[in-house]
Parts: sequence; structure tokens; C-alpha cells
Amino acid sequence: MSEMTETTEVVTGTTTTPERRPAGTGNAGARRAGGGRPGGNRRMGRRKKRCPLLEAKIDYIDYKDVKLLERFIGDNKRILPRRLTGVNPTMQRRLARAIKRAKHLALLPYVQSI
Repeated sequence: MSEMTETTEVVTGTTTTPERRPAGTGNAGARRAGGGRPGGNRRMGRRKKRCPLLEAKIDYIDYKDVKLLERFIGDNKRILPRRLTGVNPTMQRRLARAIKRAKHLALLPYVQSI
């Protein structure tokens, strides 16, 4: 049987340690202008919600229109915030006033029925 011996070459004058970067630099060389997003400063993600009342060309919110008002009331019968419905500030104030009037006249319930 023959024994195999491994030969190793030692190179003098050079080191074979891996190159180290300072902590926290990450991939700084490959970063793009504009926050690293493709396309520059363009916002990514969700589109801004459009006001559903203006798109339907509704100028006046009638407190007797229960079908319309129910779209802007949650499961617990509370008025939904603007960030969920996408209604602009002026229409949100008109909508809140109409919902409160409808609740006062018992067209809409104040609380969820148990």
C-alpha cells in the first residue's frame, strides 16, 4: 500500500486572511442615489386613496341616506377614520355631522346590538 502525502505551498510575504470591512458599512458601494429604491425618489408601496365621495360626485351628504352612511361606519358602529376610508378632511367633517344626526334620529344605531 502506498501512502499519499499532501504537499502544501507556503507563500511568503502575503497573507491569506479575508478582507474585513468596518462594522455598519453594509453594501455602501452598491447604494443608489434616491434611498436605494429603483427609480429614484419615487414612493413605493400603496397609492394614495382617492376620496370616494368626490369620485361619485356627491356634493351634499344627506343624513337620511342611510345606505351611504353605513359605508363609513365600522362593525362596532363607530365612524371610521379618514386613513381607512380615504375621505378628504372637508367631506369627513360633513360625513361625521351627517352620521351623528342620523344616530340622533335613530336611523343608525349608536352601538352594536348584542
